[in-house]
Amino acid sequence: MYPGGESQLQTEAILFDRREPDGMMPRFGLRRETVKQENPVPVSSLTASDLAQVTRVAELIRSHQSFLIVGHVRPDGDCIGSQLALGLGLRALGKQVRVYTPGPLMRHLTFLPHAHMVETALDMSFEPEVTAYVDCGGRDRAGQDFEPRGRIINIDHHLSNDHFGDAAYVNTRATAAGEMVYDVLQHLGVELTADIASALYLAIMADSGSFKFSNTVTRTFEIVTELVRAGASPSWIASEFYDTQRPGTLWLKGQILSHLHYECEGRLCWAEITQEMYERAGGESCEPEGLVSELRSIEGVEVSVLIHELAEGGARAGIRSRGTWDVNMIATELGGGGHRNASGCFIRGNYPEVRDRILDVARRHLAQPPAAQQVTAG
Repeated sequence: MYPGGESQLQTEAILFDRREPDGMMPRFGLRRETVKQENPVPVSSLTASDLAQVTRVAELIRSHQSFLIVGHVRPDGDCIGSQLALGLGLRALGKQVRVYTPGPLMRHLTFLPHAHMVETALDMSFEPEVTAYVDCGGRDRAGQDFEPRGRIINIDHHLSNDHFGDAAYVNTRATAAGEMVYDVLQHLGVELTADIASALYLAIMADSGSFKFSNTVTRTFEIVTELVRAGASPSWIASEFYDTQRPGTLWLKGQILSHLHYECEGRLCWAEITQEMYERAGGESCEPEGLVSELRSIEGVEVSVLIHELAEGGARAGIRSRGTWDVNMIATELGGGGHRNASGCFIRGNYPEVRDRILDVARRHLAQPPAAQQVTAG
């Protein structure tokens, strides 16, 4: 709930017993403790337009009983955290809930409480009244073969989203889909438990680049303050998400960083991960988290591209930029989409040909200044 006007508020928070050797945070052994919170600061209000969207989504949720919560292919922290939080919130309201992602589900996304709720194989016998898409810029992000059932809810923050569904809450200004799920749950009057708060904290932390991307604003910190008050542990969540890399992941990262390509006078940096590299590393589950953003951080680089060869043929690419470069325009031209500074695409076909096509489009956009890029695309 939004905090009231009391001068003090008591909540039951889940805290970690820090009496672990070597200062390590325990995976288990949580203890409950009542924490006094003085003069909590309310979260900023939604705009009238956003509130109208949230109200419509909440109405659809209240009037139905069974839900399939769907995330996108190759889910990230925002996707999984948002799905889990929404699923737990709807269960708290007495709803029947299943949570599905086409996967693969990376190991560093499975540490949250109730992560076992996330299924990577769709139960065809389940007939939900509502399918809720979360963090999906388009229907196809849930998989080429996925078919929604019942009414459709759409909660997303990508520029490429066309407001599909019977009730859509699309806010491209939001830091993460997790921020939007927070809004929906608050509107429904769902209690912000430690488990829900932890899932939402992961979502917002992951999609804000640990609160360093340009989508991080005042409201971001207002919400995560409430999540920490409710029991989310920033240090534990960050450690589990970022600091549990497998040896194969580090080997793969070393191979990529040893074979970087610079073009357009150093403004474009790109790299690739072939299927042979994945096999030597131990499989696609060893994919390094956030590496394409790390390439963007190189001095002089304005656009970074990380291309992954697909086992079934073709490629997927993560595209990042800094400043005014709109890589959503690059991704959209390639059939993908996302945000201005972070987008991606998925293309089937012959890998070398697909890779070259991705790079040709990126080079062409970089051959003109950002202002001209927007004019040309318009």
